[in-house]
Amino acid sequence: MSKKIHHISAFIKDFETSHYFYQDVLGYKFVKNTVNQANVKMRHLFYGDYAGSPGTLLTFFEIPRIGKSYNEKAYFGQVTLAVPKNSLNFWYERLNAYEVETERKENQLVFSDPDGLTFALSEVSEEITEQNATRHTDIPRNKQIIRILDVVYHVPDADKAKSFLAGFGVNEVTTRQTLSKEKTRFGRGTIDHVAYEAETKEELDALYTFAQTNDIEVEEYVDRGYFISLYVRDPFGLRIEFANVTPGFTLDEPVDELGTHFSLPPFLEPRRTEIETYFGGKIK
Repeated sequence: MSKKIHHISAFIKDFETSHYFYQDVLGYKFVKNTVNQANVKMRHLFYGDYAGSPGTLLTFFEIPRIGKSYNEKAYFGQVTLAVPKNSLNFWYERLNAYEVETERKENQLVFSDPDGLTFALSEVSEEITEQNATRHTDIPRNKQIIRILDVVYHVPDADKAKSFLAGFGVNEVTTRQTLSKEKTRFGRGTIDHVAYEAETKEELDALYTFAQTNDIEVEEYVDRGYFISLYVRDPFGLRIEFANVTPGFTLDEPVDELGTHFSLPPFLEPRRTEIETYFGGKIK
């Protein structure tokens, strides 16, 4: 069985603009308000279903001075999100009501977020559960976004990319060939990395051993507090993460309060006062 996507992380310019789009327009729950652990002066924002479940998570690093992205040799492209059967018309009308430009393409509804990250909504024969449905929104449960289905890899050699990912248990990958020899330049709407789900720490350890044995570049193997993360680079320089599912975002907030506090994992708590000063006090 192919590993499922755990989360996708991208760059945004402005929290308020993106927050309105994901929470109010798309109906996501704001599940974790925190910082980039590698750069605590940068906000890291997580959106997902009501429980903050792996597989639903879209996360964003806020960089107010970020520039335009230039997609060249290798980059992550369109993200496909699952929605229930018979809901595309609902989403077409909703997005148009919010003045979001849409395009119907191959039984999908395609649109972009305020930073230019492209999404497609695709119908599947399932619905979000009552327990995981978000409750702040006027979007009915049988129309809500369910989970992440897919992300497109734009690479020079599809077979090489697929073979690399298959070694880690990722067997279902959509690719598009690129011809440019120039390096992609990150900017607004760029996906920094795609994370795949590992059930346990033991599974992550096995993936780490596999990477070492096969001389694969390991960027970091680190405890993020909410989950443990293994970061590797694919043959074209794309950052791939593998993350386990425990303890999850309820480590420091009850489910009903997810996203309502400025959260820091336990190892950053001693620096809370310092970190809050970077944002003019507690942030929301």
